[in-house]
Amino acid sequence: MIFKKARVCRGWLLAIALLAGCMRLQNRMNSIQDSSRFSLQCQEQSFTFKNESIHFNPDVLKIGMPRQQVITAFGDPNASQTNANGLAEDVYAFNPDGSKFVNPKTQARNIAAAIFTAGTSVAIRQARIHMTEQKLTLYHVTYGPDSTIKQVSVERLSGAPASLPPPPPPAAAGG
Repeated sequence: MIFKKARVCRGWLLAIALLAGCMRLQNRMNSIQDSSRFSLQCQEQSFTFKNESIHFNPDVLKIGMPRQQVITAFGDPNASQTNANGLAEDVYAFNPDGSKFVNPKTQARNIAAAIFTAGTSVAIRQARIHMTEQKLTLYHVTYGPDSTIKQVSVERLSGAPASLPPPPPPAAAGG
């Protein structure tokens, strides 16, 4: 009987220690990441892999356009690197409807669903991501030393449309 109580007590202590560790990790992550990741818009983007507020605009990707203007128009790139020549290269991904592709992120709900469904949810999510990624159009933007566009190359994946639709007209101001 005493051994049983000791095991239960050790189990509770372990659970409390794990909870405290998770809370410390969560606090650290909250200080590192933007708290807006819990916004309704961010949650929707993590399900759809789309940012409907950003649309492809061919006028932004003209030779000589400053990098800051590209970032202002399209947000942070989906990927960045320095190429073999030492020049900055950004990759922007767009969905067939012209909306910007949002890179998938692992969230607590994904982990919980994976545990609850014995991994089935992970397989389904990965299949959804793969199907979505096959329809993307990628724009590889290389910048010169002066941080202006030097070259743009387009990569259409297997399910991507021949061209993206034009951006929607700006919303009319008024009341």
